[in-house]
Amino acid sequence: MLFKSAYIACALVSAVGLDSAAQSKTGGSRPGIDVLHYSFDLNLPERGRWIDGRAVITLKRKAAPDALMLDLVGMKVDSVLVNGVATQFSQSDSTLRLTLPKTGDSLDVTVRYSGEPKDGLIFSNDAQGRWQAFGDNFPNRARFWLPVIDHPSDKATVNWTVRAPANRLVIANGGLHGQKTDGGQSVTRWRTSRPITTYLMVIGVAPFEIVDLGESACGLAEKPGCVRQSLWASPEVRDYLPGPFAKAGAMVDFFSRVVGSFPYEKLAHVQSATRYGGMENASAIFYSDNAFKRRNVGEGLIAHETAHQWFGDAVTETEWPHVWLSEGFATYFAALWTEHAYGDSAFRADLTRMRTGAIEPAIAAEKAVVDTTLSDVSKVLNSNVYPKAGFTLHMLRREIGDSAFFRGIRAYYAKYRHGNALTQDLMREFESASGQSLGWFFEQWFWRAGFANLNVGWRYDGAKQRVILDVQQAARFAPYRVKVAVDLVDSAGAVRRTYVTMPAEPHSVVEVPLATPSAPVRVIFDADVSVLGTISFK
Repeated sequence: MLFKSAYIACALVSAVGLDSAAQSKTGGSRPGIDVLHYSFDLNLPERGRWIDGRAVITLKRKAAPDALMLDLVGMKVDSVLVNGVATQFSQSDSTLRLTLPKTGDSLDVTVRYSGEPKDGLIFSNDAQGRWQAFGDNFPNRARFWLPVIDHPSDKATVNWTVRAPANRLVIANGGLHGQKTDGGQSVTRWRTSRPITTYLMVIGVAPFEIVDLGESACGLAEKPGCVRQSLWASPEVRDYLPGPFAKAGAMVDFFSRVVGSFPYEKLAHVQSATRYGGMENASAIFYSDNAFKRRNVGEGLIAHETAHQWFGDAVTETEWPHVWLSEGFATYFAALWTEHAYGDSAFRADLTRMRTGAIEPAIAAEKAVVDTTLSDVSKVLNSNVYPKAGFTLHMLRREIGDSAFFRGIRAYYAKYRHGNALTQDLMREFESASGQSLGWFFEQWFWRAGFANLNVGWRYDGAKQRVILDVQQAARFAPYRVKVAVDLVDSAGAVRRTYVTMPAEPHSVVEVPLATPSAPVRVIFDADVSVLGTISFK
């Protein structure tokens, strides 16, 4: 997702780094329990702010817990069945606790409940006064309207049966499996065939007009055939559409070729009520209502949310401190779309903005990208996990080269799609793809706060016919090892580029490995915008 403002748009990692990577102070997982499937049957009365719900939760018990704790806030539970038999249950302000039978590994839990959601499912009236409802679950707000294990590590398939006023349409995750009118209500069924995390499980109910965006990723999707894309928006913005969504098909084609097969049944782009500029709900991206009304939905936003279908949705962070595996990837892959669609100059402009957005906020100097001190999930999103992490992926690409980088991306996605991953899982795939030990890279860029501060000078050595770089790293942070593009410009304006590696030392003198018979008229340091930090010149 993106905030409504752009970013708010043979050594191994040390034992401390690896251990801390798997830890999380945010809690919320349920060891011994694995939810396989949710089936939600919801009744939404017209102009109401409450729901009647029935949830059937299919789970596997890995250990032998005698009770199940579900996250549920503010809803009144009427009854609970386990495998069709009534069971004891109790509620606190935030959980539903129910007794499990002593035997049986596979269980079906049925919860009947009702109430007025205080969050998660957002009821409102649109600009014309028409009633509407939208799910808005990130990071852990599904619990305000759905009984779930509200943690990214427990992914499950989901079925939706939504009863709503007949003059409203219903969008949700997955493929459409039925729609009919029954006594003044519409009954709509959506179903996913791939597991997703609870923060992506949503419905949208509104007086939509649907704009068909056609098919894309033909032969490049997990499901047979092509990916059908559509726009779900209010009738009042029909003249604006498809507008910036005209390239939505090309984006899905591009990401499918670069990363792997598109993972879901369809892709809908939805004008909605969400606290974010965009929210990457699996197969049903929600965008802020105002962006449509102001007619300023950005192509970069669409690319970001579309990239999330692979990163964050199909491959989900196992623990919250690793959320950059979602947001950093989406940020960088939106920039890769810019590179693909508009060329190198536009790409470098994206990188420049990304770098500025990464190093200017105070948190860059205070916290690591993988923030194992995180204890409040409401603070999981910040500039570290968006532009800093995204730019760090770009540095990794420059470090190991394009072939190894994209080979590692494809291997990572293939191994962890429809599951979960941690940062060290990604590191191992890049090490395998590149044949290099990358512990030092991940340690300094993901498990350490800060960024590089370089002061650069150069001189020409006529005897060697080489340019000599003199680089000092400020004492604010421990020195960084960085790979830097250096352009040598001669008197005729010809440019030659090479790469040099600055060691992780306070002061280094490095010879540029290009012979030049005379002193260049210019030496351009960091010519391709690939150093995360500040650069000044002597």
